[in-house]
Amino acid sequence: MAAQDSLRIGPLKVRASVAEVEAFRRETSGGPAARELPFTYPVRWFTHPDIRAAGAGLVGPEPWVPIHESQTFEYERRLEVDTDYQMVVELSRESEPPRLVLRAEIGDAAPCLRSEMVLRIVPTSALESGG
Repeated sequence: MAAQDSLRIGPLKVRASVAEVEAFRRETSGGPAARELPFTYPVRWFTHPDIRAAGAGLVGPEPWVPIHESQTFEYERRLEVDTDYQMVVELSRESEPPRLVLRAEIGDAAPCLRSEMVLRIVPTSALESGG
């Protein structure tokens, strides 16, 4: 299960506005507004254009769909709304099974959160053929 390729991205500036957090809460938990970000909110930052482009570059030119396998969040301390943070992401491509692993560290002067997302790489040809 050794990584074939890996890239490091960042630091990227990330921030969650009050409006973005309220929309996330409405779509997920419906919980009340707070100064702290919802526990799973940082998953949204994995969609940053630089991260998407790097992932696509690691996978290659064949059309594919990312299927979410897992997500972990290891907090040192909570993240706040309307606060700037720096995020560094390491992307790795694994061959068996074919997938992308994204590991992020998010924080300010010290890490607040370490997170990992695993995406299975499914070629769209496999979806079209039913296999």
